[in-house]
Amino acid sequence: MAEPSQSPLPDRIQRELDEALRQGGADKLPARPRRKRRPFRLRFPDPRPRNPGQLVLYGIVLFGAGYLLAVPFRSYLIAVGILCVIVAVLTYFIQPHGHVRKYWRGRYVDVPTGSWQEHFYRLIYRRP
Repeated sequence: MAEPSQSPLPDRIQRELDEALRQGGADKLPARPRRKRRPFRLRFPDPRPRNPGQLVLYGIVLFGAGYLLAVPFRSYLIAVGILCVIVAVLTYFIQPHGHVRKYWRGRYVDVPTGSWQEHFYRLIYRRP
């Protein structure tokens, strides 16, 4: 009893295909493609807030800590808390949105304009 051929191709085409693969070096290829390793880097978390709302929360926490705690640098905590709220309000008004909000892959994206306001905003806040 003859075994059925494993390939649905005619014998002549199958031989030519095998020969082409041998000449191309297909037999020397690894069985699985290698996974690319990403280099291991120690990364520290970015302490910057994501938006002006978070900076207001940081300012309120610093102000509350300075107001409630009896520490020698309490006046500095209150001053830094107030400064955080002022900076958050100012940067809220210069928040970059571009002229027209772009919608891509189900999300709104900010198209960079390159203005000084955007550079200042990106200096204070990290990208989401």
